[in-house]
Amino acid sequence: MAEITPHDSIVGQDDRILVTGATGFIGSKLVANLLDRGFRNLRCFTRPSSASSRVAVGRVEIMTGNLLAREDCIAATKDVAVIFHLAAGRGEKSFPDAFMNSVVTTRNLLEASMQHNCLRRFVNVSSFTAYTNTKKPRWRMLDESCPVETRPELRGDAYCFAKLKQD
Repeated sequence: MAEITPHDSIVGQDDRILVTGATGFIGSKLVANLLDRGFRNLRCFTRPSSASSRVAVGRVEIMTGNLLAREDCIAATKDVAVIFHLAAGRGEKSFPDAFMNSVVTTRNLLEASMQHNCLRRFVNVSSFTAYTNTKKPRWRMLDESCPVETRPELRGDAYCFAKLKQD
């Protein structure tokens, strides 16, 4: 891939980029794509239990911690120009757990980044679970043109509820 020029982006190739959820399915592909595009200062935030071998070990800074811990968020967001927030709960079934691992973690990241005053962009990755297919013909594909779920608590899906509150 061609290198990005400074005029193509709000961030330079040497600016620090934080990727949460970097060892996940989308996160690992995002990290590889950023490296392919010449970005050289990537910090990948992972859980201590995550398989950090899914990211380019040696080419990125790997930071382990818990996004529920404000101190970990403050350390992770230091000197960061862009945050790609892909970390998500691990399928919590209860509404409080899902809320904690989506909404509270996002708030912690945002508040921590405000302390450093260097963030230029925060990219929050949502989920298709936030959309509804009600009033669509049977077997119609669910996509971004679908309306967002308006009453997620009625679906009984804790993850859907939490992602909508996070968004």
